[in-house]
Amino acid sequence: MNIHDSEKMLGVLDQMGYAETRDPHDADLIIFNTCSVRQKAEQKFYSELGRMKALKEKKPEMQIAVAGCIAQQEGEYIIRKAPFVSFVFGPQNIHALKNLIYGRIVSTALEDNPEIARTDLPVKRSDKVNAWVTIMYGCNNFCSYCIVPYTRGRERSRPANHILAEVKELAERGYKEITLLGQNVNSYRSETNFPGLLRILNGVGEIERIRFVTSYPRDLSDELIAVMTDLPKVCEHIHLPLQSGSNKILRLMNRGYSYEEYIQKVSKLREKIPNISITTDIIAGFPGETED
Repeated sequence: MNIHDSEKMLGVLDQMGYAETRDPHDADLIIFNTCSVRQKAEQKFYSELGRMKALKEKKPEMQIAVAGCIAQQEGEYIIRKAPFVSFVFGPQNIHALKNLIYGRIVSTALEDNPEIARTDLPVKRSDKVNAWVTIMYGCNNFCSYCIVPYTRGRERSRPANHILAEVKELAERGYKEITLLGQNVNSYRSETNFPGLLRILNGVGEIERIRFVTSYPRDLSDELIAVMTDLPKVCEHIHLPLQSGSNKILRLMNRGYSYEEYIQKVSKLREKIPNISITTDIIAGFPGETED
């Protein structure tokens, strides 16, 4: 998602006449697009940001911006901690980038954006074969360890016709594969549900492969398994985060399913799609976890 957010920022900047540079010393604008899901990522960001202070002193006209989830989480604190930062903006406010650069609005854009699912931004893509396509924003699950609902907001699904138009345009530009993005694609809801959206996109002629991330185990439906079985373009792969094999820990995590329910769903997937690849995430050492 962060990679695709960066592609959107590049799309906005491209329309403004900016060009990419690999050398920070040549830059007029440096944007840190940050992630706060893991502490290590935060530490690396603050370390990199600290290195920018000397560069800013040598080149005071250069703008330094912080975007993404750390910006959303720590907004004003970043400006206080590093006053050489020009502005900060969250994942819901990429549309404000142009105004922030020109100083037309205050230096923090962290507002909830109810129109995010209907605001289609220009995208400068880094890959020529596979394209990321956002189908929804935010999350409603509130797992006890996760900050995403607070940094990316509540679930909002893009209209299916917007997604279809984007995928058709990608097909016309020669893309062969799309990866649909959402914190929990299984809870996508617009004019149709997620299996219905896959049926619609399966009909775009030039697209050959459709992937998606991420699926939440509780919401994995029999209908989705049937669609994955029936539609030739939907790849035989699913990312299904387990997080723990202990029901006690799953309850502490507020995951909303048991280990047995997860295994049941995996068994259904393997029964219907024998060659399926299943990938997962597991958290080890969760608070309250015993050696056993």
